[in-house]
Amino acid sequence: MRYPDAQLRANHRPAHLIPPGVDPRNVVIVQAPPRSYAGPIALTIAIALGASVVLIVLAHAFQIAAPAAAAAMPTIGGASITLKLARKHHKH
Repeated sequence: MRYPDAQLRANHRPAHLIPPGVDPRNVVIVQAPPRSYAGPIALTIAIALGASVVLIVLAHAFQIAAPAAAAAMPTIGGASITLKLARKHHKH
């Protein structure tokens, strides 16, 4: 039998699904379709991509805002703040 419902169409009913004392000719067995994982997988991928885009945007915004905030600090509080990149000194 090639198709999943071929047994039911051939009037072969699974005995464990029929209650005792019931005429098998009057029984209709309804089986739930197998669960699809496409939706949860797509949702997980969408969340991961969305989170990575948010992190990239935040990193870019911080990269622009940090020097601007450091430049504006002397005018706001009168204090001087300098941002410097760490540099490695190589000795040969």
